[in-house]
Amino acid sequence: MTITETLKSVQFVVGPDGQPTAALIDIAAWQQVVVLLEEAEDQGVIRTYLLRRRNAQTLDDLGLIPWDRAEAS
Repeated sequence: MTITETLKSVQFVVGPDGQPTAALIDIAAWQQVVVLLEEAEDQGVIRTYLLRRRNAQTLDDLGLIPWDRAEAS
């Protein structure tokens, strides 16, 4: 399901003033929204890491520690 298809299935609850106050979304569409958000978050984490890696001089700059130090913790 694409984002556009997912958004088409959303229904809105309208208040007395005619303005939307809530959104109703079926569970399949909600699950798709969650997947899309998780993928976007993962991509952001990867982008941040790659930028940090590009500028890093040491493992500490990356926020990484050697395996033997991690294993000893």
